[in-house]
Amino acid sequence: MNNGASVIAAVLPAREGESEAHLERDVFATVDPAEIATLVDRFCCSHLGAGISRYEFFATSVGSVHGVLLDDGQRVVVKVHRAGAGGGHLRAVQRVQSHLSTQQFACPRPLLGPTALAEGLAVVETMLDAGSWRSAHEPAVRGEMASTLARLIELCRPLRPLDGLDLARERARRLWLEPHDRRFDFPGTARGAEWIDRLSRAANDQLDSLDLGPELIGHTDYRAEHVRFSGARISAVYDWDSLALAPEPLFVGQAAHAFTADWSRRGWRLPTLVESRAFIADYEAARGTPFPPAERQAASAAMVAALSYSARCEHSDRLTRFGTRPPPPTPTQTSPPALAAVPPGGYLAILATHGPELLGSAETGNVRISEVRE
Repeated sequence: MNNGASVIAAVLPAREGESEAHLERDVFATVDPAEIATLVDRFCCSHLGAGISRYEFFATSVGSVHGVLLDDGQRVVVKVHRAGAGGGHLRAVQRVQSHLSTQQFACPRPLLGPTALAEGLAVVETMLDAGSWRSAHEPAVRGEMASTLARLIELCRPLRPLDGLDLARERARRLWLEPHDRRFDFPGTARGAEWIDRLSRAANDQLDSLDLGPELIGHTDYRAEHVRFSGARISAVYDWDSLALAPEPLFVGQAAHAFTADWSRRGWRLPTLVESRAFIADYEAARGTPFPPAERQAASAAMVAALSYSARCEHSDRLTRFGTRPPPPTPTQTSPPALAAVPPGGYLAILATHGPELLGSAETGNVRISEVRE
């Protein structure tokens, strides 16, 4: 019996503090779990030749993800995106997945290209669930993650150029105008975030000034939540729609800022600055040569750019209670808050403490070290 409604219902309310499942309303035109399960079942019948026997899991973030066992015994994942995700991008992602699967890289194999499902675009891939989660705070796990990212980027070099993939920096700029989740209100929470914006501009100005080499294919959301381990080795990598084009150091710096993160689990911690730098060093060891000074600095600047966006999201969540209320109208300070006023170990605290240092100056973009330590 298809248990989809109960599996979906168990997840949607669990997104702490959110008043509505915005993504599901956008792509299915409903947030009713039974209606969503029915739409996915009909899609599988029409395009895969079999209905759903059982839901194995459901997850929601940038895409609405349905892991299902079909009546014919296939185990597949149906991932539904907003229509704006673009068929060209999703087709390019599947080309990369197909290429990597022939190289014995641990990625799901595409089964169906972008196809309309309700108001969204769905893709289907094999279910790859071998292995288990491990904490990326373990040095061996961190090293394997860095090594696998280096292998991914190296294996994808023959695919360049590849139409359909975004430039990572252009995508990042768009996120500041339209964040990845509708709960984030950047315009409404701009007061008090000026120091974050200054550090973001300083990081991107620094990246603009550096010669970083060719645009390569890489993963822009590479973190513990999106990998599984079998023994000491990674057995699965997920979230392939986050592929983009960027110079190599940008992928590494972006991963280093949050490679330990897993929003599906309680109690996880962001990497310390020491751990982030160790991830970059592990990556350099895996690629066989250290980054030259300009590229190493680019990795640090990319960390700050990524931390700035994540801190802006955290700032919005704090003022809007995860998007469930309008931001308060009372003015807030325009310089970084005292560290005691923000959650320790969060993006805001890490950016305030280490952002200027990572950019190589005690005074960068009008944000002074003395400000963040008041």
